[in-house]
Amino acid sequence: MFLTCQPNPHDDGRMTRALIFENTPGTRFAIDAETLHRHPELLKPFGRWLHIRLRILDALAYLSCLVGVIAALVVGWWMAGLGLVICVMMLAANRKTAGRLAKSAAQRSSESFRKLHEMGCLWLVMA
Repeated sequence: MFLTCQPNPHDDGRMTRALIFENTPGTRFAIDAETLHRHPELLKPFGRWLHIRLRILDALAYLSCLVGVIAALVVGWWMAGLGLVICVMMLAANRKTAGRLAKSAAQRSSESFRKLHEMGCLWLVMA
């Protein structure tokens, strides 16, 4: 359900949030969901509107935080906290969505799989 922290061998072993999936039984791969979420333009080769979709979802997350702060002025102080919690949860879901989009692209074609690996966003996970 959640992303796991894995060292990215393409980035000097820096820990990153990754989506782990099994391509064939016993062969596990990791996709750097954090980098794909931070730089959605990396998803452009895999779909026409994927990068715009992630930007819109992030904008909705930040908008929920803003609405929470504005509602705190009108309704009560606790609305700001609620808006912040919703924002954080939406950003986490968006990060996982970026990983899932890359995973589906990698499973669709070997060319996309190779491109993700060359970008440094996909690697083999040992044990």
